[in-house]
Amino acid sequence: MLWAYNQRHLDYLEAFVSARLRLRSQPDLDTARHRRMTMTAKLPRWLKSAKNREAVLHRIARLRSSVQPA
Repeated sequence: MLWAYNQRHLDYLEAFVSARLRLRSQPDLDTARHRRMTMTAKLPRWLKSAKNREAVLHRIARLRSSVQPA
């Protein structure tokens, strides 16, 4: 199942999935003590897998076309 909270979330998912190289930002010293999972770390593996990229992007496009612009 693929879903998004809103248009901005959908844009984020599309950018993340379409990226060929995903770089992690370095945590600064203050936040390193209080590590929390990022939104992308919580995504399911099938969505992050390169082998599913085209299918996921296709589904994102279909979802985008079904959403009314705000």
